[in-house]
Amino acid sequence: MRHFISILIALLTAGAVYAEPVAIRFSFWGNEMRFDAIEQAVSLYERVNPDVRIILDEGSYSDSRQSLQIMMTEGSMPDIVAYDYKWTGEIDDRLFVDLRSLDSLDFSDIPVEIIKDFSILDGRLIGMPLGLNGLGLVYNRSFFEKFALSNPDLWDWDDIIENGRKVHEADPESYLLFFPDSQWHYIFRTYILQRSGHHILDEDGSIGCTIEDLEAAFSFILSLIDSGTIPPFGQSTRFENWLPQWNEMWRRGKWGMTTASSSTIPDIGLASPFPIGTASFPVPDDAVDSGVYAAPTMLLAISRGSQHKDEAAAFIDFLINDPEASLIISDSCGMPANSRNRVQDSSDLVYPMVIAALEDSADELYPSETGDELLEVISEYIHIIGFGILSPLEAAHDMMARIGSIGR
Repeated sequence: MRHFISILIALLTAGAVYAEPVAIRFSFWGNEMRFDAIEQAVSLYERVNPDVRIILDEGSYSDSRQSLQIMMTEGSMPDIVAYDYKWTGEIDDRLFVDLRSLDSLDFSDIPVEIIKDFSILDGRLIGMPLGLNGLGLVYNRSFFEKFALSNPDLWDWDDIIENGRKVHEADPESYLLFFPDSQWHYIFRTYILQRSGHHILDEDGSIGCTIEDLEAAFSFILSLIDSGTIPPFGQSTRFENWLPQWNEMWRRGKWGMTTASSSTIPDIGLASPFPIGTASFPVPDDAVDSGVYAAPTMLLAISRGSQHKDEAAAFIDFLINDPEASLIISDSCGMPANSRNRVQDSSDLVYPMVIAALEDSADELYPSETGDELLEVISEYIHIIGFGILSPLEAAHDMMARIGSIGR
């Protein structure tokens, strides 16, 4: 009998020692800094939880968006998938777990307005924000010292144009401001929202702006060009698909400032050959709406098909709520969504930028305004204006007809 018990104990012990850990697959996007940070956080989690293995699927933003569409169609989603709030219109919420049903997730230190505005789809809470992102300005401190420019933190568009003219008159080869093509739609949409309170497309996809709104935004772009605030399109389009830190004119100190999302700031800072500063997005005193975009960096959802929902939820909770995990991830994902963890690593570049955006964010953000088709139309007509092909009024009429077909 004693021999039988010894054999039974040995078998049970062997099972405990050699049991395969639970494998959780996690798909997300980012740059090398974000990949490294999340890999470090995973290593910490796996040390504390040796019965769990986290398998990372890392990709670019565009590839992750396309992969999510394919995985939803094929039913091959990972346990945890990151998505952007801009993709909300493309997501079938029925394929994801209502996170309120999982006890291992703690929402208590996540801003209520963030959950309400970005995490809930068709009445179901499907996404937990990993970090918070804000739109603002990033600038070359050496450039600002060279041209004796003031702190841009409280600048509005008139201040930018005034200082842009000053820079270009002092050095005809230098320009205060430039925009990568990926940033132009923010400028265009925000200007209309600040001026009129109108969205180009409303929440239901219908047209929200007027011909006058579009004409004013195109005229604003011309004022940036005519004042020498931004480079001529014939020059700037050669570099428009480069991130600032790889843009030759930025690196040479000839273009001094651009707009950026806060989560991209650490990478810009590391790769730029000069010290950078950040500032809040320009908002006129008489703006109808601030127009400033503040939103989650990534939203983490759990697939309904996951065989390990509780374990996946526990890992998400760790990434968002654990102070050490937040310190590791730091500002590679913007600012921590958990308000308690923001003091752990108060970045003097990223955190003020996000806080300013959150405190003065647009009244509403509509995913309908971030669809690929509308963004392509915005980019096309901005270039038409930039190269002088149409007048602002002509472009406004043409563009209104184009966006009318998008909204239907």
